[in-house]
Amino acid sequence: MICEGLERVGRLEALCPQLFEIPPKDLILLLKTLGLAGESLYGSLELPTPVQHLQGLAEELLAFTDPPQNFGRGIRRHGRRLYSEVPGFVYAGARPMRITFIAHACILIEANGVRILSDPWWNGPCFGAQWWLYPDAFLEPINQRRIDYVYISHGHHDHFHPPTLRQLGSAIKLLVPSGSGLAEAGRALGLEAIETGDEQEMSLGSGVNCRVIKTHSGDSLMTLTDGTETCINANDALHPYPAELQNRFASILKRYHSRIDYLFCGYGIASHFPNCYVLPGKDPVGSAVRRQQHFNRSWAHIVHAVAPRFAFPFAADVVFLEPELRWTNEPVHNAERPVDVYRKLHAADATTVVDIAPGFVIEGGKVVADRRREPVRLEAVLDHWRDAIPRVEREPPVEPAALRVLIGDLSRNIERNRAYLESFPGHYRVLIVCRGSDSAIAVEKAREGISVSAVELAKAQPPRCDLVYRTRLSYLRNSLTDDFGYEVLFVGSGGIFEYSRAVVPGLNLHRELMVMVNGTASPRPRPAGGLRQWRLFKLLKRVLGRRDIDLYDLAAWTVPLR
Repeated sequence: MICEGLERVGRLEALCPQLFEIPPKDLILLLKTLGLAGESLYGSLELPTPVQHLQGLAEELLAFTDPPQNFGRGIRRHGRRLYSEVPGFVYAGARPMRITFIAHACILIEANGVRILSDPWWNGPCFGAQWWLYPDAFLEPINQRRIDYVYISHGHHDHFHPPTLRQLGSAIKLLVPSGSGLAEAGRALGLEAIETGDEQEMSLGSGVNCRVIKTHSGDSLMTLTDGTETCINANDALHPYPAELQNRFASILKRYHSRIDYLFCGYGIASHFPNCYVLPGKDPVGSAVRRQQHFNRSWAHIVHAVAPRFAFPFAADVVFLEPELRWTNEPVHNAERPVDVYRKLHAADATTVVDIAPGFVIEGGKVVADRRREPVRLEAVLDHWRDAIPRVEREPPVEPAALRVLIGDLSRNIERNRAYLESFPGHYRVLIVCRGSDSAIAVEKAREGISVSAVELAKAQPPRCDLVYRTRLSYLRNSLTDDFGYEVLFVGSGGIFEYSRAVVPGLNLHRELMVMVNGTASPRPRPAGGLRQWRLFKLLKRVLGRRDIDLYDLAAWTVPLR
């Protein structure tokens, strides 16, 4: 049997020498699949009728490669397709699931020869020039090696990042939630995109199955199992939302998987709030820490509810180079770590939590590359990204014509939302300052209505203004004209809000401005009663025991200076 098997493999090598340039594990998988490897040579395996004609096989295999230099990739893909169609097949050479943390929200899962990457971002910044990756991605297991599938959880720039996807090549297949719009965006990049039905199990071949579950606000999570181990990639899909929602999805995960081995869950803020707000009497560091503590506890709650064997915080490897935001890097990352919160709150749990860094690898429940997160130091961040800082700090002059076009776009959006904006209980004057411009845009609400005008910047500064918003003209223009342009401002922290006086609880004037500059916003008009009704509503909720958390209430999240 061994000699016969070697002879048949030798004949195939003579006909298709390129076949043997692929990695040995993939070659063995293909030979088993096509009936060219005997039982004694490569292990027991039941297969359909073996292929009898090697010349025909060679031609068939070559037909799956276009251009010819992609021969190895074509053979691997064709072999896995045939292999996955064998009923009841269990991969005799299966290795334990291996997971490598690449960077931020990107992990590489290797299961039974199938390689699945998630949410890749490392090739340049995202959200304009706002978010920068730190520390660097660990690309060793990706460079010059095939990737079978790339799971995109949602459309934020740090998860769907075109420059990084282009770097991966055109042969990858995207796995995206159905109805998310990501399939069309992926195809626009020349990539194959597969839409996954909500909670529907999908075979990736080789006994590996995945399930994409939609959660909230366009986000999703993925479960992946090889029949022995199960990994949950929750990215940003759970931690920003209320505990009731987290518990519901934890129950769904447990319903599908009686045992969960690995949970990768986000814990980052992913918002401009509250660190992009300047106001009298605010402790910026204390406010930033308070906000991060909330999400650290959210992460701990999710881990406790899901109860995996291992849990890893990730999807927060972001630093800011913007001069007005550099101060956030150390307190946000260093003041408190989610794994420490979990150990304190749930000391009796059996889950092992690890604060991972890029390059961390776990395989079959054993850590094989133990790389741990280190504190972020601003000096090191600025040195690491020293070549990018001039780009971040550059403020090209704004031409008057460009500002006039912007005022037109802004006026039309205000008119579209006039019913809502005029229901605000009070008058105000807001100033929008585009960096590099000598003029600003003044928005005033008075008894007569809302007006928009250009003013000389030197004559428009506080105390005549209630709120000043500083941003880049390009960011503002995209927010008003592109469907997801607002994300650069409000997810990517693309602007600074500065109040001239302490915030009145319940008013949140910044929310009015957020509607004005978001070209897709369409809020309903507020009911009559204004601030008085809001305060009565909050009182009633407290009486009834409702403790809903408003993640964008500035008064609630501001820590005062002491």
